[in-house]
Formats: sequence, structure tokens, C-alpha cells
Amino acid sequence: MASKEADFSERDLSGFKYLDRLLPMLARLHDFGCARDRAGNRQLHFDQYCLLVLLALFNPVVRSLRAIQQASTLRKVQKRLGCPRTSLGALSEAVDVFDPARLVAIIGELLEEVSRTRSIGRDTVSQVLTAVDGSVVRTLLIWRRPPT
Repeated sequence: MASKEADFSERDLSGFKYLDRLLPMLARLHDFGCARDRAGNRQLHFDQYCLLVLLALFNPVVRSLRAIQQASTLRKVQKRLGCPRTSLGALSEAVDVFDPARLVAIIGELLEEVSRTRSIGRDTVSQVLTAVDGSVVRTLLIWRRPPT
């Protein structure tokens, strides 16, 4: 049986300063996806879910959904990200509850802050992208940045 203790500690986690920059932007998403919570006991909100996933992307030691859940038990993560301890069930359900299309506007704002570094795709894509799943393609179709 797996240990309930995290395989990493607060000292092993980094990238909080980057997440601090995103906190106000993601805060707008806090209540999205809560309409179906009739009991009024939702503890994991959209903004918190996004921050936990981003924390995992910044930290290779957070390699799984269970590791994200374990990270949510760490005091530093709770304090810096404003996230409560999160259950595996809440993290699993989040994929169905939270609509990623809500992130398009925030992605657009972030792209406006990024300077153009390279010209590819006949000037329609201002940054080098690595396709991991279809969400990148959907985001590009929804939001197109005109060439500068």
C-alpha cells in the first residue's frame, strides 16, 4: 500500500513567484463551475485547480494526480496558492466540472505581454508551440493574435 506521506517536501517545490503573477488573473475563474454544486460544499475551485496543475508543470517531482493531491496538503502550497487540502475525487471531477474555454481570455492577456521572438506559420503564430494535445489547437482557433 502506498504511503500517505508525500514523496517530496516544500523545499522540493519551486515556481511560486510565477504563480503569484497569475493569481489575480485566475481569481476571476473562482466561481465558474460551481453552479452544479447544490450542496454548497465545493472546496476546490477553478482558479485553485489551475494553480495546482501549473505547480505540477513547474515541478517534475509532482508527476501524477496523487502527487498534486499530496502537494495540496503542504502548508506552503496552501498558503501561497490559497488552495485547501484537495481530495483525489475533487481533482478527478475537475476535468468535467471546469470548462477550459474560460482560460482563453487569460491566455490572450498573457500573450499580449510576451514579445514576439520568432516568425513561424506565415506570421499567424507568434511563439514556438509544442503540440501536446488538442487544447493548443482549439485555443489558437478561438483566439488569433494579429501579426505585429
